[in-house]
Amino acid sequence: MAEISSAIAIVYRKGRDFLDLRTLSEKVYRSRTARTVSGSVAIVLFLVQVFVYGGALFTQYQNDTNQQVKIEKALISTAFRYSNIDSLDIPEALITDTLVGLVLLDADDRLLLNKGNTLDYEHGVTEPANAGFVESIRWEITADTDTLSAIAYVSMHGQFDDVVRNGLWLLLFGLVASLIAAAVSMIGTARYYIMPMERLIQALRTSREDSEGRVPEPIEVTESNDLKLLAEEYNGLIEAQRKSARQVKVKQQYLEFAAHHDPLTHLPNRLMFENALKKTVRDAIADDLKFAVFLVDLDNFKFFNDQYGHLVGDKMVAEVGNRLRTMMRDIDLVARLDGDEFVVIQKDVPDTEAAEEVAKRIMNVATAPYEYRGFTLKAAVSVGISSFPDDVHISQDEEMLGEEIVNNAAVALQEAKSNGKNQYQLFNEKMRLRLTARIRLEQDLKMALQDGQFEVYYQPKINIHTRQCTGAEALVRWRHPVNGYVSPEAFVPVAEETGLIIELGEWILRTACNKTRDLQQLGYTGLNVAVNISAVQFTDGNLLPMVSKALKESKLTPELLELEITESAVMHDPEEVIHSLHQLSKHGMKLAIDDFGTGYSSLAYLKRFPVNTLKIDRAFITDISSDNDDMAIVEAVLGLGKHFNMKVVAEGVEDEEQLNFLKSQGCDIAQGYYISKPLSSEQYTHWLERWPYGVQGGYTSSLLELPLSDQRTGTDG
Repeated sequence: MAEISSAIAIVYRKGRDFLDLRTLSEKVYRSRTARTVSGSVAIVLFLVQVFVYGGALFTQYQNDTNQQVKIEKALISTAFRYSNIDSLDIPEALITDTLVGLVLLDADDRLLLNKGNTLDYEHGVTEPANAGFVESIRWEITADTDTLSAIAYVSMHGQFDDVVRNGLWLLLFGLVASLIAAAVSMIGTARYYIMPMERLIQALRTSREDSEGRVPEPIEVTESNDLKLLAEEYNGLIEAQRKSARQVKVKQQYLEFAAHHDPLTHLPNRLMFENALKKTVRDAIADDLKFAVFLVDLDNFKFFNDQYGHLVGDKMVAEVGNRLRTMMRDIDLVARLDGDEFVVIQKDVPDTEAAEEVAKRIMNVATAPYEYRGFTLKAAVSVGISSFPDDVHISQDEEMLGEEIVNNAAVALQEAKSNGKNQYQLFNEKMRLRLTARIRLEQDLKMALQDGQFEVYYQPKINIHTRQCTGAEALVRWRHPVNGYVSPEAFVPVAEETGLIIELGEWILRTACNKTRDLQQLGYTGLNVAVNISAVQFTDGNLLPMVSKALKESKLTPELLELEITESAVMHDPEEVIHSLHQLSKHGMKLAIDDFGTGYSSLAYLKRFPVNTLKIDRAFITDISSDNDDMAIVEAVLGLGKHFNMKVVAEGVEDEEQLNFLKSQGCDIAQGYYISKPLSSEQYTHWLERWPYGVQGGYTSSLLELPLSDQRTGTDG
């Protein structure tokens, strides 16, 4: 059994070696480089042998030919040197396979002998003919009696056959040698090129497979051959790829950081905050935890930027953000939502007292002064606080809960700013109700614009001295289908905040211009109309095109339109407002400053405004008969009006005594309930028909004898 096992092992090993040799042969045969190298070696070696052996055979042929010629010449010379010319005869043995023909000539060139194959020799021809392997050789033979000329025709066929036979053997030898050299070169190529290449490819494949999607590992080649340079180049590429991968990873990390962090403060941005808030809400619901959201906003930051510049402003924002981040724990989150607004998520806040303590610490840290480029800077902040779960509805989904708690904090922040700024405010249920009412009011405003629920009322104005009606102020009224009339003080601020005032203001302007144009067609050619312009409309940049379009559509003379803007709106951005006012004035519109005296007008700006009218606020008219301070303010405003050549309108006139005082002080125009309350379009037309003192530029009624109070009462209905 042992012998059988050994025999089987030997057969298996032999078979395996045979298979390996066969596999190697197939690889060598498939290798174009191996075929090219071995073929080139075989061809070159064969050609070299051909040239070498060919030269040797040619030399052998020449040597053999010369030797044969010498032999034949010696034999012929010996045979005829002692012959008698008269009885000349050639031995039969002399003509052989080598000497095939012979011609003898005497000294006088007479033909003595022509025997054998002399190639049809012609007597008298200088050069004897040659043919095939037969060559003619001519020389002189000195005989005893005379000198002979011999022409021998020698056949070289035997020498040629020897050369051909030797050449065939040499050719076969050269072919065999070339094949052996090709095989040797192929084996060398397999050993020094194919097998190292196979190992290199296998190393590359193993490195790639082991990398599992990562950058492959460098490989090592132990043999000192040309493939080592290739491996080193590959390793260099791997290293370059590693560096590139590291750079890409750094860039990806930077982009990831930039996508979730604010570039100025390096705090989390809004996106990262929203994701963190959702997770915090989920964790709080799952583990029954509490947390609080603090919205932190820098007060009057725009004025700070205007005063110190944006570079210092950015430094202030970065400093506040760094302070907030430093004071918070690792489990909390500080993020920057917008320009000067931060948000803090404080976890584990058990009650409102704890939230207030955190708010106080935030304000103390954020408002502490610091030095920067010689400036002592001190921020003022307002903080809005909303707690979870106390300030939210648990029944909502997680995303809505996150939005609600941030909105609640924003409402509390707005409350803090409304109450004087630089303070914190906790969200409460009253704010929720106000927020709900505010949202409902905004929705109702949008529906009111679509459904045409607004109306324009007109409050007449009179010339105090002639008591003629000079025109009216257009006032918007909202007839809500459920709540009835809604005060402008309630909905106008909301319309301004939401931008709806642009569309609403355009409709009011167009309606007022059309009404005034209708009154002109009824004969009231001198009446003007005053329309209030919101500060939002001034900053919108579309005010002049809107006014021009309304005048063009209504065909109203521009001089009969007066645009009113409040004093505070004028001073919001004086330079921009001055530019806009001059553009409007160039187109012929009259301009008025409403509620004059309640804002903070600068007389330096006032003299630059192309304003035609100042309107004294009703707050100074109400107690003008009994309050010396109000009387002094009214007198001062009237003095300004005269100085700047402006008309002055007194709002809120309620009795004859106020009217007489204003007349005595030189006031131009009066407006108020003593004259008429705001009237609908139809009521305004009827009022003009019944007004006893007439209309500026129109006719005068026959009711001049009635007292003003009776006339006013008679038209209110």
